[in-house]
Amino acid sequence: MEVSFNFWLVNMNIKSIENFEIRDGRVILRVDFNVPVKKGKVEDSYKLKRALPTIKQLLKNKNQIVLVSHLGRPKGKRVKALSLEPVFKELKKMLVGKGYKMKFFPQKVDAKLVKRVNDTDVDILFLENMRYDKREDENRKNLALLLAKMGDVYVNESFAASHRKMSSLVEITNYLPSFAGLNLVQEVSYLNKSLKPKKPAVALIGGSKIRTKIALIKGFLKTYNKVLIGGGLANTFFAAKGYEVGGSLFEPEELRRAKLLLQSKKIILPKDVLVSDKKRKKIRVVKIGRDQILCEKNEMILDIGPETVKRYADEIKKAKFIIWNGPLGLIEEKKFSHGTIALAKFIGSRATGRAVGIAGGGETLLALKMSGMEKYYDFVSTGGGSMLQFMEGKVLPGIKPLIIK
Repeated sequence: MEVSFNFWLVNMNIKSIENFEIRDGRVILRVDFNVPVKKGKVEDSYKLKRALPTIKQLLKNKNQIVLVSHLGRPKGKRVKALSLEPVFKELKKMLVGKGYKMKFFPQKVDAKLVKRVNDTDVDILFLENMRYDKREDENRKNLALLLAKMGDVYVNESFAASHRKMSSLVEITNYLPSFAGLNLVQEVSYLNKSLKPKKPAVALIGGSKIRTKIALIKGFLKTYNKVLIGGGLANTFFAAKGYEVGGSLFEPEELRRAKLLLQSKKIILPKDVLVSDKKRKKIRVVKIGRDQILCEKNEMILDIGPETVKRYADEIKKAKFIIWNGPLGLIEEKKFSHGTIALAKFIGSRATGRAVGIAGGGETLLALKMSGMEKYYDFVSTGGGSMLQFMEGKVLPGIKPLIIK
């Protein structure tokens, strides 16, 4: 096989298939096809679509592809509901009419499978869920060596899993020339911009757990002009300020750290919230003010209110750089999705022009889909935990081996 290097196309100091042309070989392509599957059918093919440019480029250069992914958390057991076969079928539909031959391999990764793969003459060879093998999460050498024997080159197109130390993401890079896929390069490029944003810069942070975003918020407070808070995170901040949040989701163990963060004037909390009883029948708008009781024990805060939407939209309107991670309400229920969707639309109206707009995270992707504004964002990250860790300034284990030193 051939691997040629173009010095003029080095992107972010990462070895990628943009700057190294890989031709006439067999490529182990680690993708993130960890997508929702229900009753044997893929419910959302977004992550498959994001990998298509890399798949097509490798096939155009006459490479065979061995697709490697995981699905869910089977913990080393063969769980039928977590088989990648439905994902294989969905990808096959996407490539119908292209003339590509594809084959799915349900067998466990061992010497017999290595021989089967090496003896099979098709364009795309799709392996079963890597997490069926407990060695994957243990980042074991013996599993990585078996995978390496199936190819000539390794390509990582799984940004969303690159914060994990897995055999098919980290250990395998010790045995094959390793490169980044096109989407992974885009992820790194755009998220690097978020570390040094154009000013004024605004971060919109939602979601349920503050403990997973403490480091992220601290980082934003150093580099961003405003950090707008919503979702369950806001409830913990309210509690830290002495408000009674009733039966709302919040983290009592994080109150001390929340109080420390509140010392910054850059943090903006909601001005009003939607409160509902547990049966979701009675909904009222509660303004944040002198009354320390925001809701009773049988009530919950489930969305931001209209005044908050306006306040946050005003801050976003001033910004030249906007990054958004996490929903601001219970978006699974339509009546508590309005705040999130309204701001998703407003960010989209500012992005790709007057400001750079970036979004990411699992539930954020769902909110974007609900808003219909995804195409107006400058970039949408496929990562959840990987996006958070990257923006905290950490070098992800799956990306570290790809860095040009």
